[in-house]
Amino acid sequence: MSFAQTVWRNPLASTSPSYLQNQGWNEDGGNYHRLPNRAEGKVRDKVWQLACQSAGLSIRFKTDAPEISVKYTVTQPLNMPHMPSTGVSGVDLYRRDDQSFCFGNYSFGDTIRYHYKVDKGVKGKKEVEYELFLPLYNEVSHLEVGVPAKSSFSFVPAVKENAIVLYGTSIAQGACASRPGMAWANIVHRTLNHPLINLGFSGNGKLESEVVNFICEQRPSLVILDCMPNMGAIDRGEIIKRLKETVYRLRKTNVPILIVEHAGNSNVLTYQAEGEKSARCNRAQQQAYAQLQKEGVKNLFYLSQAELNLHPDSWVDYVHPSDFGMMQYATAMSRKIKDIMDRKTK
Repeated sequence: MSFAQTVWRNPLASTSPSYLQNQGWNEDGGNYHRLPNRAEGKVRDKVWQLACQSAGLSIRFKTDAPEISVKYTVTQPLNMPHMPSTGVSGVDLYRRDDQSFCFGNYSFGDTIRYHYKVDKGVKGKKEVEYELFLPLYNEVSHLEVGVPAKSSFSFVPAVKENAIVLYGTSIAQGACASRPGMAWANIVHRTLNHPLINLGFSGNGKLESEVVNFICEQRPSLVILDCMPNMGAIDRGEIIKRLKETVYRLRKTNVPILIVEHAGNSNVLTYQAEGEKSARCNRAQQQAYAQLQKEGVKNLFYLSQAELNLHPDSWVDYVHPSDFGMMQYATAMSRKIKDIMDRKTK
């Protein structure tokens, strides 16, 4: 497809309706941030910087085009030592009716480009719907989707159904998936076909009241608290205090809450201190959970390290999952969420 014959469309050209899926706050328009602009100065600077990265955000559109192109610019480094450019700064396209992954040829530079050929398996269909997942660890400053000039095309407005809200760490944000679609939160979103707001902040998921304030503004169907991997330097009493305060504040909205244990470490069998750090966090969380149950808190659920059951080969480094680990994480999480949702409907 010649770029000269391509019609390009910007999903942010319209602020009403919003075309950004999984964005909890679209009051500002014009950006791919995960918290609203008014969060700057209210949350810590590092949390705000990470909130500007587009993890979990996606764009849905319908087209009859046999080829699709995407071009965009980002503001931060393209990769990290333990995570490739395709995961840090790449995009991922899926065909929604059968969740087929669409591989695209790509090039990274001042402008990043992806080009997809998508003519197989769509014969006889007027239009096909796709979902484009945005970079996990970069801030998108401008993005356009292009199709041949004679092709139909329309963005799909953001789903307004009450979302799942995930508050967590680098693992929740997506480290170290090889591409955005393989981050466990994005796998859960696709598996359940349910909006999921990703508030994973690398190294900074610490059950902070300033972040919880913003979660309380939402009307979620479920809140997932997955912060233990960032609590290793915090003492037991403070972990218990923060978790209980978070749960009690969220319970004012009567939302179900899922508390997730630290999944462990790849080197737990070879490095004594690392293994004890994750175990200590989990023991503190278990104690807080037991106290909350004794205090009569309802709609509180728990996902243990044993249920996550990551294999020794599930990690890229000491704590961040590979694609294999991400799939294990997503499988356990999806199973637990389905069970919680089933209970709500009975």
